[in-house]
This record gives sequence, structure tokens and C-alpha cells, in this order.
Amino acid sequence: MKMELANKDWLYPDLIKACSGPGCPLCRLSLAFGRDYLDSTMYERVNDPGVRRALRDARGYCNTHAWMLTEGRGVVLGSAIILRDVLNTVLEVTDVVPRGQDTRQQAQHLLRRLRPTAECPACAHCRAMEDTAIQTLLKYLDDARLAEALAETSGLCLAHFSRALELVEEFDQLQRLLHFQRQALQKLRDELSELIRKQDYRFIDERRGQEGDSWLRATGIVSGERHAG
Repeated sequence: MKMELANKDWLYPDLIKACSGPGCPLCRLSLAFGRDYLDSTMYERVNDPGVRRALRDARGYCNTHAWMLTEGRGVVLGSAIILRDVLNTVLEVTDVVPRGQDTRQQAQHLLRRLRPTAECPACAHCRAMEDTAIQTLLKYLDDARLAEALAETSGLCLAHFSRALELVEEFDQLQRLLHFQRQALQKLRDELSELIRKQDYRFIDERRGQEGDSWLRATGIVSGERHAG
């Protein structure tokens, strides 16, 4: 088994593992990419001038990754350093109010200076890694082990399914992607129908099956998994 995995792309084992949990496997991977990136930044790159500049330009991490960072260990000092940097930048860009303009013009000037000039670095990293993961998934859709693992999921969330459609280049890959995704969505749709049926007072006493959490899984598929920014 180890030799078999050694011959695969490096993200293949992670894709297989991501299929073993609930929700969109690519969302699960994205969460892991984000956590790994934040951990690496905190432990190794807080004082890297390029990292600090990117965070100042982005006005800090986005909401998702900022709060994800607070869940880590040993992040207080690194967070304080980064946040002080960002606040210093905000104070600097709002320090000068141009004269000779009316209030709205002055406010718009400040707003332009305050706006981020770069994307959240964690988001940029995750997006690049997600594309690599999607390309790996497309490459191995005809792999029996991955196909079996994917069949146990509720499919890709709509955002990652859309991105896969943007990246797919081969007809066979497109056909396999559509087959997998449509089967997963049809199964989830049927589970939602069963959940709805059992809400009827005539069937309310029937034992719940796997459809019981289908509404939660469908939320993740339609809108993306929780904290998967």
C-alpha cells in the first residue's frame, strides 16, 4: 500500500483521507491548508518582512482565518505582533485628511487609503492549494480507490464543483466528474425528501435513518462547509 501511494501525486493520500469525514472533501482539505499555513506563519515567519508586508497590505487576515488563528496554540505573541502592525498601518493611512474638500470627499479619500491593497495571504495560499487538490482529484477520478472513497461522500460543495468545472480539460474527466457529482447530489436530494416525509405527523414516529442529518450535509454542499473560507 505504501508503495502504491508513493507512485501517486503527493495530495492523493490527503484526498482519500478527506473523503472519510463528513462534508465536501475539498472544504476539509482547505481547512487543513489554512491551519497549516497559519501554524507555519506563527512558528516560523512572523518576523519575515514579506509576510508582514502582505498582512499590512491585506489589513490582516480575513474573518475566517483571523478567528481560525485564535484557535491555535502558542499564537498570542505572533498575533499581537501582526495585529499591532496592521493597526499601525490603519493609523498611518488615516492620519492625513486632505483640506479644501467637503466631508464626503474627505471620507472617500480616507476610505481609498484604508481599503486593502492585497488579498488575505491565507486565502491566497488556500486557493492555490485547492486548485492543486482539484487537479489531483480530476486526474484520479478513474482510480478505483478514490472513486470508492468519493462515493461515500455527499459530493463537492457547489463552489468547489464550479471550480472543478473551470479547471477540467479532458472530456473523460468531465464525464466522470459529472457522474460522481450528480449521483452524490441525487442521493442527498432523496435523503432530504425522506427527512421531509418523516416530518409529516403520519410518519413522525418512524425511526430516523441516515437522512437525519441530511439537512446539515446539504447546507455544506450548497453553501460550503463551516469555516471553509
